[in-house]
Amino acid sequence: MDARAQRVRHWWRQREPRERWMLAVMVAAVAAFVLWYGVMVPLRAAADAAHQRHARAALALVEAELQRAQLQALDQRDVAPPADAAALKRAVLASASTAGLAVSRERDEGADGFGIEADAATPHQLFAWLDALRQQHGLAPSALSVARSAGELRVQARFATPQ
Repeated sequence: MDARAQRVRHWWRQREPRERWMLAVMVAAVAAFVLWYGVMVPLRAAADAAHQRHARAALALVEAELQRAQLQALDQRDVAPPADAAALKRAVLASASTAGLAVSRERDEGADGFGIEADAATPHQLFAWLDALRQQHGLAPSALSVARSAGELRVQARFATPQ
């Protein structure tokens, strides 16, 4: 290794000052090229990707906080559920009618509660009905069964009688 270094020094000293200057400028230019395209460009690309990931994460955080606030607002509503079985039945049937959910059968289960069935519903009607029950009447089915039948939904819901 020492012999090789001495050969390089000897070769360097044999060059004219003008050649040494040109070689030094060329080595500096190659080093700058390698530094720029080997280090700086990949670092800049990594920084840009990190900024994009951060922006997406910040947006997801804002959306999650908004959804959490909406859920808390729903939980803080003071909607009293129906007081008796007749009021429960009226609220369920009225909200189904408003949502466009066609109730095909009603089941009165006495002191245990009340049930309905809808043979042909769309997902929009089902979710509109469930949302209206929750927001306007403070109700949710105690049991819910939904099955796809001939391209539409068959819905069975049971509501417990208020105690």
